[in-house]
Amino acid sequence: MAWSGNVGSFSGDFGTQKRWPDGTRVQNNYQNPPNSSGVGDSAACNDGGEIQLKNITPNAANAVIIGLVISKQQPKTIPSKSDPNNDRGLISFTIRDSPMDFINGTCWGSENYIFDLASKFKIGDIVEIRNPQIQNKQNTEQEERYRPWTPSPYQLSLSEKYSSLSLYGGWNLDRFNTLQHVPIRGNDNYYTLADVLSNGQGLHGEHINLLALLKTIGPPKDIVTKAGKKMQRCEVKLYDETCPSFPIVLWDTENIELVQRWMTHETVVFAFDIMVKFDNFRSSMVGTVDSKTIFIINPDTQKAHSLFKFGQSHDPSDDTTGDADKQNVDLSTIKDVYKVDQIKSLTGESHDGVEYGITYAFLTALDIDNGTRNGISMRCASCKRRVQVDSANFGCINPNCPSSLSGKTDTVMTFDIPVDLSDITGTLSGCYLGGNQAEEMLKCSMDEFIQYTDQQKTDLKWKYLLERCKVYFKVSQPGAKRVVRVLSCSKADPMEVIPHL
Repeated sequence: MAWSGNVGSFSGDFGTQKRWPDGTRVQNNYQNPPNSSGVGDSAACNDGGEIQLKNITPNAANAVIIGLVISKQQPKTIPSKSDPNNDRGLISFTIRDSPMDFINGTCWGSENYIFDLASKFKIGDIVEIRNPQIQNKQNTEQEERYRPWTPSPYQLSLSEKYSSLSLYGGWNLDRFNTLQHVPIRGNDNYYTLADVLSNGQGLHGEHINLLALLKTIGPPKDIVTKAGKKMQRCEVKLYDETCPSFPIVLWDTENIELVQRWMTHETVVFAFDIMVKFDNFRSSMVGTVDSKTIFIINPDTQKAHSLFKFGQSHDPSDDTTGDADKQNVDLSTIKDVYKVDQIKSLTGESHDGVEYGITYAFLTALDIDNGTRNGISMRCASCKRRVQVDSANFGCINPNCPSSLSGKTDTVMTFDIPVDLSDITGTLSGCYLGGNQAEEMLKCSMDEFIQYTDQQKTDLKWKYLLERCKVYFKVSQPGAKRVVRVLSCSKADPMEVIPHL
C-alpha cells in the first residue's frame, strides 16, 4: 500500500480555517505545513523571498513559490500576435503548498522553450517558481470550463524572459509529499459508482468527484481524429463496493503517463471534477478526464483505507463475466501466442497488471453438466455480485448495493463456466468462460440452455471437450488470486496451429 499511518496524520490545526474551500467542515486534523524558509505566516514579502500561497498578493515582487504539482496539461502552441511567423507556446499547471491552498499557473514562451520545460517536470513533482506575475483570477466562462477549480483569488503567469520554473532542490520534502494524500475537498464529497449509474443521464455532462479503486489500466493508443490531430487515448477501470467496473477515458498525455505509474487493486483514486456522460454505444455511463480533473492518490481517510481493504479481500470470482472487457478489447490487436506453462508464469507472484494473449490448447474440463456446478450463476442486476442460490428471495449479500439497501433484488442468470486448458507443457485449471463469450462458443442462449436436458448438456460438452481450440484470454488480478478469463474460444484451424507447435 502506498500510504500508511493513522487518518489525519498531520499535527496541529488550520488555525482559523474550519472548512474546506468548498464549504465542507474539516473533519481530520490536518494543518498548513510550516514554511522552512522563515517567511511562514508573515505577510507577503514585497522584496522577494519564499511566499506561501495563502499570503500572495499582486504586489509581491521577485517572489519565490514552492509547491507540489497536482495538475498539468500538455503544452500547446498558439499563433503569435506580434510575430505571425513564430508560434508561442504555453503550458498550464496547478501547484499546492498546503492542504487548503492551491493555485493555477501558466507559463508562456517560445515553442521550443515551452516543450523543453514541459519535459522537465511532471505531476507529483515539487517545483520552485521564481518571479511569477501574480494576477487576479479572471473568473471567465473559459476559466470555469477549462481549468481546475482553485480556492485562490489569484493565478500565476510566468514568462520565458522574466520567470523560471525548476525542480525544487531543498531538503524539506515531507511537508509537500504528504499533500499528495490530502483531499482537496471534503472527505465525503464524492459519488459512489452505483450513484453515477443509478442517476444515469441525469448526470450527463456534469463534473463530479469519485472515490474508487483502480481495477485495470489499458495500454495507451495513438489515434488520429477526423480533423487530422494526433492524440493518445487510454482507458482505465475503477471499482468499489457498489460497482464491479466503471470505465474512465483519458486523452491527455500527462494524465496517461500518471496512471501508468499506479498499481491495480492497490491504488485508491480520489478523482475531482471527472466529467461523466452517457455513452450510447455502451448504453451506460462513462467518465472522462479533462483539463479540470485533479487526482489525489491513496487519500489518508477512513473510507479510502476501507476501500483498500475491500480490494485486498475481494473475491475475483465475484467479478462480472467479462462482457464489458471484450467490448473494449479488439481481439485483432492480440497477437502474442502462449503455451500453458507461459500463461502460468503470467499468473505468478512476480507479475503485475493485465495481460492478453492467444493459446492453442485442448479443453480438458468444461463443466456445464455438473450437478453442483453447472456453469450457471445468479447475479444481482445492480452490482453484478453473485447472490446466494439458496436464499429464499435471491437477496443480494453485498451490504453496499442499492438493491440490498432497498430489500428488492433483481437478478440475472448468466453463464459462468470453469474450464481447464491443456497442452504438452501442462494444464491450467480454473479459467472462467462466461456471458456472451459462452453463448458464442456454445451457440445457444442462456434461455435455450436452461431448457436442455442433462443428456443434451453432456452432448454439447463433448463437441468441445478434448478438442484443440484457439483461445483468446485475459490475465488479471482483482484480489489476492489471479484470474484467467476467456474472451473467445473456437475450434482451431489445424493449419493455423502448426507454426506454434
